[in-house]
Amino acid sequence: MSYGINAYNQSTARSIPPRQVETMAFGQVIMLLKAAKDHKSRLHALNMNQKLWSAVLREISIENNDLPVSFRENLFRLADWSSRYSIRAMLKNISLKPLVEVNQNILDGLRTSPTSCATQEQAGNKVSAA
Repeated sequence: MSYGINAYNQSTARSIPPRQVETMAFGQVIMLLKAAKDHKSRLHALNMNQKLWSAVLREISIENNDLPVSFRENLFRLADWSSRYSIRAMLKNISLKPLVEVNQNILDGLRTSPTSCATQEQAGNKVSAA
């Protein structure tokens, strides 16, 4: 029985576009961070946040991932900040709101269509060239 479930899950995972997987992952972590009301759920949410940003770090460290260098550097800084903040939040009872906000900003960016991102980038280049 578990073989069938594993085969189904693997087949489904291959058919979901990477951007949709990233969107779901950020959405899930945001939900966990917002719902963390006790110590155990808080630690779980922070652990999942750490895993998510570790996955981002792994992805941006791949040389041929087609992301602009400046974008990869910014993601690296966010991942570093998120990791450090998560560790502090595990040790102290500080607000999780900054993590939620950063993750929500990333999620909003992922939900933006690639064509509108290119249009915005081109518009930004025209403004900076002027």
